[in-house]
Amino acid sequence: MKPFLYELAETLYKNYRPLDALTVIFPNRRAVLYFRKHLSVFLERPTFAPRLITIEDFIADLTELKVPDKLELIHRLFKTHFELLKKSPETASEPFDKFYFWGDMLLRDFDEVDKYLVNPGQLFQDLSHQKELDSSFDYLTDEQREFLKTFWGSFEEHLTGNKRKFLTVWNQLFSLYTRFGQALLAEGLAYEGMLHRHVAENLSEGMAQRVKGKSLVFAGFNALTKAEEKIMSFFVDRGMANIYWDLDEYYVNNNTQEAGKFFREYQQHPVLGKTFSKDIPSHFTAVLQSGKDAGQPKSIRVFGAAQPVGQAKVMAQVLREQLAAGIDPEDTLIVLPDEKLLLPVLHGLSADVEKLNITMGFPVSSTPLYNLVELLIEMQIGARHDQFNHRQVLALLGHPYVVAADAAVANAKRKEILSNNWVHVHRNFLASAVPLHRLIFTMADANIIGYLQDIVMEIGRMTGITTFDKEYAFHFVKLLNRMEDVMGNDMEEEHSPSTSEEEAPARTRTKSVVLKSFLRLFRQLIQAYKIPFTGEPLKGLQVMGVLETRNLDYKNVFILSLNEGAFPSSAGKGSYIPFNIRRAYSLPTVEHQDAMYAYLFYRVLQRAENVFLFYNAETDVLGQGEMSRYLQQLMYESGLHLEKKILHNPVQPTPITPITVEKNEDVMQTLARLSEGNSMFRGLSPSALNTYMECRLRFYFRQVARIREPDAVEEDLDARILGNFLHDVMEHFYKRLREQKKSKHIEAADFDHAGLRIDQLIDEVFIKAYGLEPGKAVVYEGQRLVVREVVKRFAHRIIEMDKAYAPFTMEAVEQEGMLYQVPIGKPPGHVLLSGKIDRVDRKDDVLRVIDYKTGKDKLDFDSVESLFVRDGKRNKAAFQTLLYALLYRANASHRGTRIVPGLINRMNLFDDDFKFGLKVGREYVTDVDPLLPEFEQRLKITLEELFDIETPFDQTTDPEICRNCPYQGICYR
Repeated sequence: MKPFLYELAETLYKNYRPLDALTVIFPNRRAVLYFRKHLSVFLERPTFAPRLITIEDFIADLTELKVPDKLELIHRLFKTHFELLKKSPETASEPFDKFYFWGDMLLRDFDEVDKYLVNPGQLFQDLSHQKELDSSFDYLTDEQREFLKTFWGSFEEHLTGNKRKFLTVWNQLFSLYTRFGQALLAEGLAYEGMLHRHVAENLSEGMAQRVKGKSLVFAGFNALTKAEEKIMSFFVDRGMANIYWDLDEYYVNNNTQEAGKFFREYQQHPVLGKTFSKDIPSHFTAVLQSGKDAGQPKSIRVFGAAQPVGQAKVMAQVLREQLAAGIDPEDTLIVLPDEKLLLPVLHGLSADVEKLNITMGFPVSSTPLYNLVELLIEMQIGARHDQFNHRQVLALLGHPYVVAADAAVANAKRKEILSNNWVHVHRNFLASAVPLHRLIFTMADANIIGYLQDIVMEIGRMTGITTFDKEYAFHFVKLLNRMEDVMGNDMEEEHSPSTSEEEAPARTRTKSVVLKSFLRLFRQLIQAYKIPFTGEPLKGLQVMGVLETRNLDYKNVFILSLNEGAFPSSAGKGSYIPFNIRRAYSLPTVEHQDAMYAYLFYRVLQRAENVFLFYNAETDVLGQGEMSRYLQQLMYESGLHLEKKILHNPVQPTPITPITVEKNEDVMQTLARLSEGNSMFRGLSPSALNTYMECRLRFYFRQVARIREPDAVEEDLDARILGNFLHDVMEHFYKRLREQKKSKHIEAADFDHAGLRIDQLIDEVFIKAYGLEPGKAVVYEGQRLVVREVVKRFAHRIIEMDKAYAPFTMEAVEQEGMLYQVPIGKPPGHVLLSGKIDRVDRKDDVLRVIDYKTGKDKLDFDSVESLFVRDGKRNKAAFQTLLYALLYRANASHRGTRIVPGLINRMNLFDDDFKFGLKVGREYVTDVDPLLPEFEQRLKITLEELFDIETPFDQTTDPEICRNCPYQGICYR
């Protein structure tokens, strides 16, 4: 079958001379390209071509008004909105980023009101009256009002206040529409609908003179706006224009077919009706005229597949088979109603299609550069006092562009941040000679657009990236430049930096607000921004969205996503104008959209010979996935024969089998090395043994397989962070005290000025931990402030108790090198234990082995046996402290002393009667020696089990233990 544009070219070539006196107007630019291609077939010698333009360009040529881009229009609308409502106390003006969404909706409504030549004053008055009724709340019964009062105290007052605020916006819509139009007109500007109304309402003989001497042809139109309808009628009525409709008898002559809705209306039009031929073409149900299938109806095959990606895979397979059978790629079209399937489709086609043309743009929001820009803005939002939050810093250092600039520098800095657990990272640490790194890790201040422009342009200059990345950078710079042109001054007004130190906090808050606003606006703008694919539009297999198919015909057509919600789409655009008023004023409704898309569906099929339709055969709980109504109409109403296949790929859930690691020779050798006290392995620590008793498999992952736990900066205020800081502060305090005194003997007077020293030590520890600038005052805010206050309180409480306990001898602080060999009845014959004891002090005959605990550790345990029971209830802290006592007893020579193990823990530290010692049942442990024989015997049994080749490493049976395990991703617990 001949394409519509081919038939049109043939008709115009025969009936119009000279061709350059002809202007042909199409719905879109792609039709222009294809018409030019078809017209060239009939031209035997070089000649001047007719003028080929779109309807938008034709109407724009009839006026001097110009249409700015959407960003500028919405920004101008925002300014008009602000001026209009600034005197109204109920409606404080929103910032531009929050207005953008509503402004876009308003602009769309204004555009439709004008394109459909609706009386704006009457419409907005009716709209205001309806909203006034909707907001009156008069329909509430007394009982409902009383019920609402329980939640909303001054119910009537709130009703009145909210009603005023609500109605003010609706009442001002006509004023906003009018003032906005006047402001644009004063500068020779208009939005598209306003321009169309201006032309349609000012049609005159003078305007007709603009196209004098030209014959006009309107080709391939369907759903016309009232303005387009009036403009086309004006020229047709004067004999200056003709219309060629792209239609089919199948849906035009069937009153129940929504695809022909608009054509049936135009047939009744006093002017447009005359342009319809009596003989409407019947291509849709016609038999094929040529080829091996001549005399046969078109071939239509329907494929149901599981999920959208399944459709893409099946389509690629079917296309591969058809290409092998000899179909022409240049006469083949793939239609994607759901643009999210573009990448899966391209992935499936990559190896089978030599040339490909894609009419849809690639969403900028899916590019790595968009992700980078988001991170940059978020990092600047969270920046405080020349420091950046670790989350954005780590993400940026791992970003492909930052790594491509210098991988060694990026990885080294990531490693240091993680190892030091820096929640905030100073920009001096991030300073680098690498140009991209240097630009990224600077303070952006108010000029966020300039900051981003510098970075994106530097990325565009890099050599280690692809041409795609350079293309992304080019389009991002264009967008940023446009944002700067339209709203750069507004951002500077919002954030004018002050110079006084007193205003610095306020300046930081203002900057954060401005950047958050910019990020919100940037995200909204980027959603509609797409990067066009470059290529030869008339060559190769074509991939298009639904709207791009207008007027185009292909022999082989593949359409995906034929499901309700996708084709036709259910994603209606928001509007200030409700359905009933839209219908009353003949503005587009859902029925209008469905009729338009129905036409596009049948139109792309009507001249096709081989049709392949794909839908998602799996319906979800919300009904999504139901077969498209268009496809069902085709199956049950068309009378055409359809081959239907449903391809199932059932997913059989694989049961999660328990993970067990048997001990082989390699494992046993690794275990043996753990007991060898060399430079790499210092034996088994108390924490490692705790891990083994909780979960043998976790012990294997960590100690044997040496699988590193995921690196992450702990930002939350957990026990580990507090513990590290408290340990460091108390270690420095007592070590310096012993150095100053040159003695281990501690007296009460030594604590007289301890508070000041503790504060200084906290500063030192923070400077080291967070890589801050030495000698510079530490700024405490957020988590740091909380950590400092908690550690300070703990440290002061410990000092207070120590002062009361003095005099005593501080035997050890953070004592390392405590080793002890436990003999076992399995090879290698003994196991080396090692540990680092927080603190050991002595008074009289009492030697206290103390462990600092900032978690919720308890002091009591039922018995020594309970410490070796494998469940989540065992007291790990008590086990660890008893093991420290065993290590110290084995290493120290304090004869005649009683070793008393104990915890200084968060839960009990601030009790008035706090005692640090452990308790067995209700009795305090005043001497560890009676407990050690049983403890050591049970420890020996545990170690023999660990070194038993027949006992595998298996998972714990207690799911509570798995809750915070770093290896959850391996076990799927």
